[in-house]
Amino acid sequence: MLVYIAADNGLAQWADSDLVEMEQYGSNQNINVVVQIDKPAIGAQRLFVNQGTSHVLQDLGIIDMCAWETLSDFLYWGISSFPAERYLVILWDHGTGWTAMPHRSFGSDWSSGNVLSISNGDFQKALSTAYEFTDIRIDLFAFDACLMQQVEVGFELAKYARVLLAPQSIMPLAGLRYDEILESLHADPGIGSTELSRHIIQSTINNYASIQPIAISSVNLARLNTLGQDFAALAKLLMYATPNSLALLRQTVQTIPAIGCIPDTTDDFIDLGDFLAGLGETFSYPEVDRITDTYNKMVIHADFCGQDFANTTGLTVWFPDRYLQFKQLLGYYERLDWNRSQWLEFLNWFYDNDDIRPSAVSLQAGSVGANNDFRLHWTKSYDLATVTYHVVEAIDTTLAFNDQCENASLWDLSGFTLSSVNTHSGTYSFFSGNASNLRNYMETQNDITIEHLGLLKIWLHHNIEEPDDSLIIQYGPFEDIHYGASNGWVERRIILPSGNHQIRISYHTSSAGNMGGCYIDDVTLYNLDDGYVIRETHQDTSLYLYNELRGRHLYTVYAEDRYKNTGNVSNVLGVSVTEYAAPYSIPNPFQSSCYIALDYPDTLHPEVEVYSLSGSRVRRFEPNQIANKKIFWDGKDEDQRDVGAGLYIILVKDKSFKKIGKIARQR
Repeated sequence: MLVYIAADNGLAQWADSDLVEMEQYGSNQNINVVVQIDKPAIGAQRLFVNQGTSHVLQDLGIIDMCAWETLSDFLYWGISSFPAERYLVILWDHGTGWTAMPHRSFGSDWSSGNVLSISNGDFQKALSTAYEFTDIRIDLFAFDACLMQQVEVGFELAKYARVLLAPQSIMPLAGLRYDEILESLHADPGIGSTELSRHIIQSTINNYASIQPIAISSVNLARLNTLGQDFAALAKLLMYATPNSLALLRQTVQTIPAIGCIPDTTDDFIDLGDFLAGLGETFSYPEVDRITDTYNKMVIHADFCGQDFANTTGLTVWFPDRYLQFKQLLGYYERLDWNRSQWLEFLNWFYDNDDIRPSAVSLQAGSVGANNDFRLHWTKSYDLATVTYHVVEAIDTTLAFNDQCENASLWDLSGFTLSSVNTHSGTYSFFSGNASNLRNYMETQNDITIEHLGLLKIWLHHNIEEPDDSLIIQYGPFEDIHYGASNGWVERRIILPSGNHQIRISYHTSSAGNMGGCYIDDVTLYNLDDGYVIRETHQDTSLYLYNELRGRHLYTVYAEDRYKNTGNVSNVLGVSVTEYAAPYSIPNPFQSSCYIALDYPDTLHPEVEVYSLSGSRVRRFEPNQIANKKIFWDGKDEDQRDVGAGLYIILVKDKSFKKIGKIARQR
């Protein structure tokens, strides 16, 4: 029995009383009770607990009990120094769940000011390192700490322990009854982890039934992976329904308060089993039955006292009441192993209020083939919603506007000011101001013309209260809206439509509290010459291009999710095609008429002939009928009769130059 008492905090007095409880039974020939205890100002010690007394094995001094290395070292030392057939490990301290954010972590170490984070991998790193050196899976892993029986915590632990015992709810300050745990072990040293967990749960419920509501349980960690797979399959089905179909369930499901013992619908945590039961009443999917069966087999024993926890079933999961809470902790949650279950995607669908941009992609191209063909391919964009891709092609870029924001000579400012406090480059940037009820803006003094498409690059550093305040980048009717915290300087790269407008950057705040405002630096706009979107809402991460015109082509890609959030534009990639393309029709195939696109040296003046597959000439065009290397064909032969459906050969020739292509007509 290895007990890790991280009491370098306000719980120190309870550590002493728990140590006294252990000494009522202590170790014997079958059981070793080993403790590492740390208290304020005193430092840490390793103790061997006997009946009536404890012996100091090591004096460790002032250490950080919330450092993963400290926990890992204790586990390695305890397992290697006291070999056993079975191991019970208990982590003792404050507990609030799965992340290092305030009120969500394990432990509190006053001497270092640290907590042990679940979401950044520290907890799992401690376990994996100890396992690497000992090759021992812990039979029963218990938390004598609040709120730790969460599916997110269980997933981090699943590879290194067999059974997890912990409270779903707030744990009374006196914690587990160590004398009663050792009483069970002394009575039956060979007791299994499943049966021992039942004893500990029953002891806890018996001791606090008349004192404080509590929910505590044990789960079989071996079934967690199946639970995650089952939910991933279920989530795909659920997300075909409308989100409001589950709104009532979220309001009525059993919640777990992070403070106090009275559940409320605004709590961040819910009971997973109660939620699955609600799904079963709402949907008749066999996948709901499957995951419910997995869940019921996974929970070894769950119990509660107090009617406020009457619908607890053994395992808690994060399900914030509001989207903003979800969004603020999203970056931490994404690191958890449980994230593979599609839980985040499900929550994002449930809130139906996604305003998070897909991640940018990186674009590459394969080599150009004999038919002027090549494949563009790009990395997959990460987003919680389904994304599609827009592929843009241009022949060149031309600088349309550039300002390093060292002065205001190119802008009209209303409320924005030059600032040297925070810059991306150089000495100055523009600052939005920071107060309530602002309608500040900065806009270019002159209109900027975009002939086809534009690429805007702008650096932002913002901390904007959401959703009440916002920074808005505008070009004519186009708007790009920002709020929240950027956590440093970030570049925004966006495609702008054609037009002749000013660039306007506005900062709007409400009458409520506001945060740090926004800094603007290094604004650059390029014209994408002859730019156009060659694919919209493309679902794949590659695109095959065939028979491209001779010359240099530029490509860029950006992702868009179903909520119309757009990711940053990728790198601009150049592809050089050295051969002339075969003629082709626009559209291809065509029905009544088409333009025939031609590719030939600028010094030539070719004629164009259309032939049937039998070799008969259908139509001939003179060089003066070509405009911008295109010919309009009305689908008629030289006698002005409609040609039939089928394939036609296009011959482009002048002097020694000749190119042949095929086009198709449908009727």
